[in-house]
Amino acid sequence: MKKSTLLLGFLFTFVIYAAVFYSGVIEYYDLKVYDYTYKVADLYKKETKAPVVIIDIDEKSLAALGQWPWSRVVLANLVKSIGDQKPASIGFDIIFPEYDKTSPKEMLSFYDRYFSTKIKIDGLPNELMDNDKLFAQILKETRTVLAVYLSNKIHPNGHCFIPENNILSSSDSQKYHEASYMLCNIQELQKEASGIGFINSQRDADGLFRRTSLFIKYHDKVIPSLGLATLSSVDKLNVADDKISVLGQSFHTGENAEVLLDFHNTKDYQVLSAVDVLTGNTDLTKLRGKFVLIGTSAVGLHDRYMISPSKTIPGVFVHAALIDNIMNDNLKYQPENLKKVSFFISMFLSLLLVYLLIKRDYLKLFILFTSAILIECFLGVYYLDRNIYISSGYFLIPFIIYFFIINLIVIIIDYKDRQKFIQDLVKAHSATLDSMALVAETRDTDTGAHIVRTKNYVALLVDHMHTNKMCKDRLTKNYRDLIFRAAPLHDIGKVGIPDKILQKPGKLTEEEFEIMKTHTTLGKNIIEHAIEGNEENEFLQIAYNIAYYHHEKWNGSGYPVGLKKEEIPLEARLMAISDVYDALISRRCYKEGFTYEEAEQIIIEGRGTHFDPVLVDIFIEIKEKFKEVAERIIE
Repeated sequence: MKKSTLLLGFLFTFVIYAAVFYSGVIEYYDLKVYDYTYKVADLYKKETKAPVVIIDIDEKSLAALGQWPWSRVVLANLVKSIGDQKPASIGFDIIFPEYDKTSPKEMLSFYDRYFSTKIKIDGLPNELMDNDKLFAQILKETRTVLAVYLSNKIHPNGHCFIPENNILSSSDSQKYHEASYMLCNIQELQKEASGIGFINSQRDADGLFRRTSLFIKYHDKVIPSLGLATLSSVDKLNVADDKISVLGQSFHTGENAEVLLDFHNTKDYQVLSAVDVLTGNTDLTKLRGKFVLIGTSAVGLHDRYMISPSKTIPGVFVHAALIDNIMNDNLKYQPENLKKVSFFISMFLSLLLVYLLIKRDYLKLFILFTSAILIECFLGVYYLDRNIYISSGYFLIPFIIYFFIINLIVIIIDYKDRQKFIQDLVKAHSATLDSMALVAETRDTDTGAHIVRTKNYVALLVDHMHTNKMCKDRLTKNYRDLIFRAAPLHDIGKVGIPDKILQKPGKLTEEEFEIMKTHTTLGKNIIEHAIEGNEENEFLQIAYNIAYYHHEKWNGSGYPVGLKKEEIPLEARLMAISDVYDALISRRCYKEGFTYEEAEQIIIEGRGTHFDPVLVDIFIEIKEKFKEVAERIIE
């Protein structure tokens, strides 16, 4: 193995891997690998009990209580009804950035501001004048977390009050996504809440939702997500680097505190219609000890998250999935360092593929590739079942792409090897055939280079026909090659003619000539024996036709069968002109050779009687080329 070839192969590997890495292909398809790995791992999931109940402000609730937004009094009653059942905590997947317009206090202000009219609301106690105050009081009495939205775009509701009970201090050693602005609830509500949590979420490059951040840095504060905030309202969060503990559950996070959500059992969540909770038209004991999330599935009121090409869920299910995953120890994460590890292991194995390719050890190459793929797939499922995604796409995608390229190279190498093999085989085959023909020639010492010249004459005729687009369907490149190689076998049958006839210095008697004519049948029999079991072999069929029929004549007076015109195979008609021309110009023990002009005239005179008229016309056009071959290939 040449070192330069190996170094070139390694350099090629580095270039391919760099191109794949920087193209972004890996990151995109790693998501797809995760999806397939997730589906396989999900087959082995044990059934879990969902600790979450969703209170849905659905179409049924809107039809019964009116369109959104509802009065805060209604929401206060909803929260109180839930709180009476002693849930673990309540989370709102709804932001209240404005004061309640249905509040009596706000209505008085509205008429004064827009109509300069002082209206009176008689008989209403002062404590019922402010719906937001009523709602805030209920929030204070229950363990309720409110939602906020963090972004780097300005939101209009001004300064936000930040409660301290579930907010972390910023640490330079921990990396989080950052936000400069917050869309929050009015201060009266946010002050009385047990905490706040953001409802932001990001989609992956393919538009699907798989992951969420657990924290976002907001100025010098670190805000948890709504699901995590709902949990931390019950138990304090313990955060150490990438490990988080809450309510006795510990889990790790990936880069920027991101985790991968497991949506496999969202269909099992308890979902209660808000109006049923308000009217007591459902078993409210289902709420006891559960984490209750209030959100909406009503059209136009919620964010939709696509979790597969054919499935979308309302935003509240995202927070429910997070709580469910944490409490059931199903929360997954993708360690950032494993991306690099997987990528470089893939590159190392690809270098081994190059080494095996250069050694041409294709079996080991295939075994290495197959084994690596199977092991990686097994490890991907194994670790995902243990809540770690090992970034299998960073191994599989470049490795498969590279193996595909390796296959192309193998195909090219194999093609070139086959072409060389075929060329060598053709040369060896032609040499063997020429040797076989020479067996006959050595017994007829006056024939000299007859077999070499005749196959060149045939080639001249065929090439001219091809150039002039004659018999296009018949005169393929393969046919032209085969007839050139088969031509030397036209007199192979002479091996069966007695020496006293074959080498007789004088003219043959009629009886001797009849024996000489049997060389066509003898040649046919020799090739026919080779054809047995190889009936589809075109070369042998052409050789058969040449050996058997090259003494047939256009007018049917030839031998051994007496075929005429197109009944005579084309290759035999081509051989007839070539054989007779060379026999005429060649010296024999019983005659001197004819001049080129005399031989040409005899061929022309045989037009339509001995020879195919079309072939004679071609001969007339290229007779000088026949002469050149005869002068070049001499005795």
